[in-house]
Amino acid sequence: MAIEKIKCLRIIGTAEKLSETAELLVESECFQPDDPMSFHSDIKMFIPVQIQNTYGDISERFYSVLDSENISRSLTAVPKDGLNDDIARDIVTLTDTLQDFSDRKYKLSAEIEKCKHTIEQISHFTGLDFPMEKINECKYIKANFGKLPKESFDRMQHYSDNPFVMFFPTTHDDNYYWGLYLAPISDSDDVDRIFSSLYFESSGVLDLNGTPEEYCEEQKQRLPKLEEELDALNEDFTKYLEKNRDKIDLYHSYFTDIERKQLLLSKAVTYKKSFVMVGWVTEDKADELCKKLKQIDTVECMLTSGKSELKHSPPVKLKNNFFTRGYEYYTEMYGLPRYGEFDPTSFVAITYTLLFGIMFGDVGHGLVVMLFGILMKKKKNPLGGILIPCGISGAVFGLIYGSVFGFEHLLDPLYSKLFGWEEKPISVMEPATINTIIYLAIGIGMALVTVAMILNIVISLKKRDIENGVFGNNGVCGLMFYVSVVAAVVGSIIFDVSIATPAYIICLIAMPLAIIFLKEPLGRLCEGKKNWQPESWGGYCIQNFFELFEVLLSYVTNTMSFLRVGAFVLVHAGMMEVVFTLANMASGVGYIAILVIGNIFVMGLEALLVCIQVLRLEFYEMFGRFYSGDGREFKPVTSLSE
Repeated sequence: MAIEKIKCLRIIGTAEKLSETAELLVESECFQPDDPMSFHSDIKMFIPVQIQNTYGDISERFYSVLDSENISRSLTAVPKDGLNDDIARDIVTLTDTLQDFSDRKYKLSAEIEKCKHTIEQISHFTGLDFPMEKINECKYIKANFGKLPKESFDRMQHYSDNPFVMFFPTTHDDNYYWGLYLAPISDSDDVDRIFSSLYFESSGVLDLNGTPEEYCEEQKQRLPKLEEELDALNEDFTKYLEKNRDKIDLYHSYFTDIERKQLLLSKAVTYKKSFVMVGWVTEDKADELCKKLKQIDTVECMLTSGKSELKHSPPVKLKNNFFTRGYEYYTEMYGLPRYGEFDPTSFVAITYTLLFGIMFGDVGHGLVVMLFGILMKKKKNPLGGILIPCGISGAVFGLIYGSVFGFEHLLDPLYSKLFGWEEKPISVMEPATINTIIYLAIGIGMALVTVAMILNIVISLKKRDIENGVFGNNGVCGLMFYVSVVAAVVGSIIFDVSIATPAYIICLIAMPLAIIFLKEPLGRLCEGKKNWQPESWGGYCIQNFFELFEVLLSYVTNTMSFLRVGAFVLVHAGMMEVVFTLANMASGVGYIAILVIGNIFVMGLEALLVCIQVLRLEFYEMFGRFYSGDGREFKPVTSLSE
């Protein structure tokens, strides 16, 4: 339920020991390099290390072929001696073979597409029982075959004064006419221009030998042979991939290992005859790594705590228990906290689990979601760790609602035996209960918004951010205003007690609003800044008037947004009531089938919607009040060496 402690590691040594040092850091798999120049003020003599990748061209060709053929690859351990020239030559051979397969496949595919296109085009002229070469031999007449849009065919009447603008259709569809036009050689240029303006598209029929029908039949016989040849080639390609799968993964791992080591080296700088490296390491491994580094001749290192290096934004590694660890997925989705700040994962774990359970309350559905979560977790899906506690929560609240796969009174005997009750404690669809659920949903919203504001106050004051922690709309003044308004509304509506006296309104509502309005100059004044006043009070007042209106609106909308919590409680009961209504119209197998299908549909749809809606409440109604999420993840350079 916290952020793992990080230390900053500064390393210096003679330049000839850089490669050995980098090798050790990669093998440690706990070091994340950073830019040394941002840690030193005098960087004039610093020279970034120049990286030369001996196998750059080979890896580029290798990945180009893999990507062009969508060949998957995975990482595997590589020998410690690394990539050598013999292996590089084998990679070139493998790449050349894959490239040859790819070229042949592309060529055959192009031939097949060309053949299909030719058949499609020539089929429109198969009624012309006349050899095309005879037409090409005409000395005084030029023929042109192709297609003409229907609109253009209708417009040809405008050229009736030209006896050579005539089109002879052979076939047509809804959009085009296929056919030919003829013109004397002397007038062919003018006729071609006219047909070009009519969007005539020429085809390659004149390039054929024999009749269109003969050529079309020839291509139809050729097409299956090409397709068979391509299928055989694909089969050979698949067999070759299966045979060399381990090699592909190994070579991919070699290049990945080289890339990771080069990443680390690229973060180093040289200073005269020495090198300098700076990075981050987790506290539990820092001393051991530093001890190993000092064993390298001329290499020295120094450790400082992450808190003393906050200006360099230390990376963050979350550290949570078994219950909250799954919710790190949501925290990372929004953005990691900065080092030394509050980790909201535990807050998300508690509130998300409770809200999901309230909205998804059904014993049967909850247990199914839990089992689905266990299955997803086994497959290493990050949502598995979230669905398990959410499913349990849904089952627990299902016990309170007395709902089991939509059966609302199935547990009545249990309540009677354990507690002496005649039926379940909460009947969701009763009119009186509906009002209570709505009020409770708003109450939950008020409570969670209040908690979010308290968290913001604590976090801001810890950072000495007086403006947001005290004067902001989510600070002390905002909390005072919000709680005062809530207390006045609740006292008046529920308890019929009016506490909104003039003094109450002035001191607890109006004054906090006025301070929120002036939070920026007040914050700068408390920080001791000389230019605490805005450049223009008139412009400041106009701008902040609208911002204050938006703040007031956010208090209302954020609170009312929690109505969806109560709404989904009612939606679940309503949807299952519809399922049972439909099932009661059938009997026997039909009754059971409708219940099963209905439960699956409701459970799947509701689980998806509830997951999204609760996440929305977390991110927009709560996170936005106290959390920025602009930290960076701790990503140590890892080695693939055995």
